[in-house]
Amino acid sequence: MRVTLLFWLFLGHFLSLGQSTLMVGNTLVNVDTVITGLDIPWEIIYGNDGYIWTTERKGIVSRINPTTGQKNVILDLTNSVYQQSEAGLLGMALHPDFENTPEVFLAYTYGAFNTIRERIVKYTFNGNILTNPVILIDDITGNTTHIGARFQFLPDTTILVSTGDAQNTSLPQNLNSLSGKILRMNPDGTIPFNNPNPLSYVYTHGHRNVQGMCLAPNGLVYISEHGASSDDEFQLLEPGRNYGWPNVEGFCNLPGEQSFCATNNIKEPLTVWTPTIAPSDVLWYDNPNFPEFDGKMLLSVLKDKRIIAITLSVDGTQYLSQAHYLNNQFGRIRDICIGPEKELYLATNGESWSNTNPNTHSILRLKVANAATLNGEILSKVNLFPNPTDGTLFLSGFTQTLKVEIYDLAGRKIRDIPQYTEGSPIDIKNLKSGIYNVLCEGKTQRFVKL
Repeated sequence: MRVTLLFWLFLGHFLSLGQSTLMVGNTLVNVDTVITGLDIPWEIIYGNDGYIWTTERKGIVSRINPTTGQKNVILDLTNSVYQQSEAGLLGMALHPDFENTPEVFLAYTYGAFNTIRERIVKYTFNGNILTNPVILIDDITGNTTHIGARFQFLPDTTILVSTGDAQNTSLPQNLNSLSGKILRMNPDGTIPFNNPNPLSYVYTHGHRNVQGMCLAPNGLVYISEHGASSDDEFQLLEPGRNYGWPNVEGFCNLPGEQSFCATNNIKEPLTVWTPTIAPSDVLWYDNPNFPEFDGKMLLSVLKDKRIIAITLSVDGTQYLSQAHYLNNQFGRIRDICIGPEKELYLATNGESWSNTNPNTHSILRLKVANAATLNGEILSKVNLFPNPTDGTLFLSGFTQTLKVEIYDLAGRKIRDIPQYTEGSPIDIKNLKSGIYNVLCEGKTQRFVKL
């Protein structure tokens, strides 16, 4: 099999729409605008095809080239979604084996003002557009706010998706309603046999509006949830548990709440924020070159317009501390994702929740500014070859042994070489076609295996 190899070092700066630098704690970070002119980018995902996949609340799905900022619309649902206030096209997920199963999952509201509903739909990407829509779950009670709509795939390829209470506080505790819940389904829309109730999509209940969900490397799932005027929550997700709303806000610390908690299998949060901050997405970040964020859960924040880095216990089950960064730097931060160089992408949503300035929002890129070195030896001198290749890689341009790791764009480590010597062959014949990252002492070179 003939394999063509392309690679480049990301030690330089992107020069898309202007770049600046800022200090995040003690780390100098380059900030540049990938694209602007978007309208409430709600979900951003760095796909394994090397593009940023984006939903805009008005009903647009796009693939954005992170280098040039070129936007290619692959689905236009502006005539199908109900878009008002916080409703519209919201969450999105790509199948974890997207190369072989190019499926895209979307959550959006539809209908009219007095009959707003939410649905979960699966599309197929044909290389150019999203096609062949299949409705997986329909007729979920919706409203102009409190929609939920965040997705998370689990290792068994089942999917979690959050729904809000749709401004109806009677629904979260009603197990016959799909609102105010986190649902779990198979990719074909069927109910997994090992759900808490094998006849129901309901995975957890008692939610007001979960807008962040993350599967961490420790195998645990974390969520962020909007409170009313108090008790925004950061939570650990456990199947079958009741998260309390509307009977419990935050911890079980009031007399009425304690009675309800004692009889309703309530899961208390890891931490809360009062007054509310409006937490949105949450993700796990690992990058020794960015110590302020390394080994932390990162929370994007809307109302308080910042990133919060949360430190957990070693086993991930206890909250320890938090630190706040980028305060009021970029306005409301709706979503956050990680690129192949451990760069961070932020989806900004303007200054006001009411979208007073539509089509002015951006995707920003944050990247540690200083290049990695190894005992004074600049890693930008490392060469990756040949091109084309028959499935064997070589590294050269250094005199010491290097720690070399190969990852796919989903962040899965597929090769680990603790001490690589210059010129030694690395066999990649068994890898599927796609984009991979080779990390040399934590600094990345990217290659495409065709």
